[in-house]
Amino acid sequence: MRSLNWKQPPDSHPEPWSCNVVWGGNRLVLEPFTLPGLEGFLLSVPCADSEAGGDIYHVTVCDHGVFSKFLLIDVAGHGQAAAAISSRLQEPLHRLMTELDNSAILDHLNRRILASEGNGNFATVAAATYNHWDRSWNYASAGHPFMLMKGGEGRWSRLPECCAGPPVGILGDTAYYQNEIRLRGDEWLLLFSDALIDICRPEGGRLGFEGVIDLLDGIEADDLPGFYRALVDALVRSNGGDRFEDDLTLILLRHETPREGTLERLREGGQRLMMRWMKRNEHPCGDPQA
Repeated sequence: MRSLNWKQPPDSHPEPWSCNVVWGGNRLVLEPFTLPGLEGFLLSVPCADSEAGGDIYHVTVCDHGVFSKFLLIDVAGHGQAAAAISSRLQEPLHRLMTELDNSAILDHLNRRILASEGNGNFATVAAATYNHWDRSWNYASAGHPFMLMKGGEGRWSRLPECCAGPPVGILGDTAYYQNEIRLRGDEWLLLFSDALIDICRPEGGRLGFEGVIDLLDGIEADDLPGFYRALVDALVRSNGGDRFEDDLTLILLRHETPREGTLERLREGGQRLMMRWMKRNEHPCGDPQA
């Protein structure tokens, strides 16, 4: 039986995560968090009232709060078989979550599943890194649903994908790439497992990407707890109840608006120059040198 009231955001405000935090799992959870430059909620609901599911989630803060990382793995299938695979995959993730290159994380997971699972098992993966110094969002995908973002125009849309790879565990000779965008302030981001777009509505048909975007655009709340509450209420109504056909995981993030002031602008300018120098040898997704 579920004992967590995941349909309501927690009353308490979470303590900020600022340094060397690695947190994750594959069980029922509603976790609020405040990170440098970001605040968010992570919800994971295994299907059929199971204690554990096939969705694996990880959130990490490292390098004294400069980098925050997010990882969502959706093991194919659901129920005990998927939960068993996700439990075996969790052990190396604590080490992987200090890796800043998201494409390297996908490559490692691909090789691990091919070597240790076999028998046609595979998983889709979304991995992302937020750099608090230059406000960049780096992300990579392996067969996973597109991440969604709401920017200054107030509309939700899919993040652009470049060279998105196949699910991990299918092909041995696969190259994964990551994309980068710059966040400017008051953006919202949503990472999710495919159970969201596969919700079967009572009147028939699945929610799909466009249905999810319409649902998000229809939410008027401008604070994180209010938005979370409205989103979950809408999903439960669309689904016709709070039991989903597959494991459902959502990572809802809000990016803070940069602080104003001359000293703050000088500090952030220096940090951006430093990050640009550190990234000087990196090639954007699709670059023929990559």
